[in-house]
Amino acid sequence: MKKASLSKLITTLGVTALLAVPSSGQAVGLQIIDYRGQQTLGCVDLVDQSFSLSFIHSVSLTPVIDEYDLLNTDNHYRILQTAERFFAHGQGLPSLVDEPDATAFEHTNGQFILRLKRKIDNLIVRTDSRFKNRLHTGSITIDLNQWPDNGLKIHPVEHCLNTTQ
Repeated sequence: MKKASLSKLITTLGVTALLAVPSSGQAVGLQIIDYRGQQTLGCVDLVDQSFSLSFIHSVSLTPVIDEYDLLNTDNHYRILQTAERFFAHGQGLPSLVDEPDATAFEHTNGQFILRLKRKIDNLIVRTDSRFKNRLHTGSITIDLNQWPDNGLKIHPVEHCLNTTQ
């Protein structure tokens, strides 16, 4: 899939989030950690408590976008996956609503959308520069392949001390 096609998909799907301030007055953030070394690589502020991850699927070689929200329970943030968007199913991609934590499965305008309510305790992203791993929030896109191919832990924090952009 061409680089322009992934950018067009992200724009078309409306992945860019609107900005708003959480009730605490502080921006919630996502800390990016080298999973094996437990070294913090960066942090990005989330003002509206949502983000997405995009990548090229390793088998179908088509774009996939995973969408997430943060849940705030007594100032403890958890990640909730709300959707997975893709263009082709096959090995490694969902095809039915009976996927774990699925609420709906749609096929609209040539894309598949699996709606989810999937709580994620540890979000680990296994990066590979061939698959263009990106984190999107607001108007910010972070190239997760700027670090060596590895496992990255994406962890909600109350606020960022250092930021990545």
